[in-house]
Amino acid sequence: MILRERTAVGTRIATHSWVSARRGMTLIELLIVTAIIGMLTGLLLPAVQKVREAGTRLKCQNNLRQIGIGILHFHEANGQFPKGGAWSWSTWEQIPGTGPLSPPHYQPLNWHFQILPFVEQAAVARMTDVEAIRRTAIPIYGCPSRRPVAPNAAQDGRVLADYAAATPANSLNDPNRFWQGEIWTTPTNAWYDGVIARGRVAPMRVTAMMITDGLSNTMVVGEKWIDARLYQAGAWHDDCGWGDGWDPDVIRFTMLAPIPDRNGTGTGFEFGSAHPNGFNAVFADGSVHTIRYSISPEMFNHLGHRADGQVVNLDGL
Repeated sequence: MILRERTAVGTRIATHSWVSARRGMTLIELLIVTAIIGMLTGLLLPAVQKVREAGTRLKCQNNLRQIGIGILHFHEANGQFPKGGAWSWSTWEQIPGTGPLSPPHYQPLNWHFQILPFVEQAAVARMTDVEAIRRTAIPIYGCPSRRPVAPNAAQDGRVLADYAAATPANSLNDPNRFWQGEIWTTPTNAWYDGVIARGRVAPMRVTAMMITDGLSNTMVVGEKWIDARLYQAGAWHDDCGWGDGWDPDVIRFTMLAPIPDRNGTGTGFEFGSAHPNGFNAVFADGSVHTIRYSISPEMFNHLGHRADGQVVNLDGL
């Protein structure tokens, strides 16, 4: 009687164990589930990337909006727009009598430095060591789609910039208009047609009244093209950082059509960005627009010129 009971119990236990084993996942079922998860991940990943890009693009636009407001406040306080600095890597030591408080025309450092008091960075504007300035991070001077706004070890601790002012050519057959014959000194009898002109070349004060094409039709600052392979290493056109003088680090040429960062064939003078469809730019009225890479070189150069009489329709840019 006891033996039968044990046998019965054993039978029941064995049967229960068999049923439990049958409820487990087979290898085929596991592969199917894994495949489904992989498919869902493949479908969701682009959506996540789009959301992330939308967030970084909005942050980039906000940076440019603050820069634009700073430029307009500078104009209100000084009666003119900031200048683009003297020449590549220019410093106060190179030009006796200049310093942090030099007027825009005589200031060797570019517009990034000149607008500091108007973007809540007055303490940096009072610094007297140019190299220390170049190693100071200004959060709004970098696009979050690219790299952290921080000292760059590959460039001796200088903080690299992602935004540059626009300077145009008189025509698409005028490639020397950017330097006008002088890289390491200032040219004589030169004239620049952007909102932010080169410093120390002529006693010109660019004012809002001189933007005859209209403040809302004239580009001032935009994202610059950078070879995506050199975000951290820097390149000849991206090595001095935001504290440079007149140099492709902080000034770019609207004679050349903008290109995306993934294009490694740029000359170093183009505008562009890490965003997929176009780059962001702030105009002389403080408005921010996305300009598509498909814009023609002719139209793009008109945008950079403050007074060529060619007004570009911004719809669709």
